[in-house]
Amino acid sequence: MFSKQELQVMGQTLIQRRDWLHKNISRPDMAANKVPNERTLQIIESALVKITAQLRAASDKTQPDETVNHYISQPSIPPTRQAAIDRRLNLEPEDIRVLVVDDDQLICDLLDVYLRSEGIVQIDSASDGMKGINMMFNANPIYDLILCDWNMPTKSGLDVHNAMRAAERYQHAIFMLVTAVAEASQIRSAIEEGVDDYVVKPIEQEKLFKKIARFFPRVKTNAAE
Repeated sequence: MFSKQELQVMGQTLIQRRDWLHKNISRPDMAANKVPNERTLQIIESALVKITAQLRAASDKTQPDETVNHYISQPSIPPTRQAAIDRRLNLEPEDIRVLVVDDDQLICDLLDVYLRSEGIVQIDSASDGMKGINMMFNANPIYDLILCDWNMPTKSGLDVHNAMRAAERYQHAIFMLVTAVAEASQIRSAIEEGVDDYVVKPIEQEKLFKKIARFFPRVKTNAAE
C-alpha cells in the first residue's frame, strides 16, 4: 500500500510522461512507435484513474483543512479518436476496407494480390487522384486504409491525403503513400503533413505488411511477428 505522498509523486510523474507523449506522439522521428505510444497513453490514463481513487479514499480520512492532489484530467486522446483507435486495433483482415489509388494498373493489381494473400479482401482501386477522392467521399462505410501513389496527374498523393483529412469522418483513417521517392527530406515533409507511413517502390510484400500490421495488429504476417 502506497502512502499519500508516494501516490502524489507517482501521479505527478505519470502526468509529466503523459503530457510529453501527447505533445510529441506525432513527431516524424516517433512515427515508428505511434501505436505503442498510443497504448502507453491508455495505460497511463488508467493508472491515473486508480491513483486518483486511492487519493480520494485517503482524503476522506484526512482532517478538513488537509488537502490532497487529484490527478484526473481531460483525457489526452479525445473519445472519438480513442473509439477509432480501438476499432482499428481489433479489425480482422477481412473487415479492413482498402482503397488503392495509383495511375499504374500494374501497381493496383500487385497490391490487390498482396492484400488478398493476407486475407484483406475488401479492396477498391482508383486510377487517379481525383477518382480516389470521389470514391472516398462516396464510400459508405468509409475506407480504413488508403494506399496512394505520390506522383499522379491531376491530383498528387498529398492532394488526396489533404482532401481525406478535410473530411471529419476520415480523420482517423490510415493513409500510406506508395512512392518511388526515397529522399528523406521529402518523406519527412509528407509525414509532417499527417501521412501515417509510406511504402517505397518496388513494393516488397513483407515490408508492406510489416507497415500495415503496425496499424492493424490483427493482420498477422511473419514480418509482423
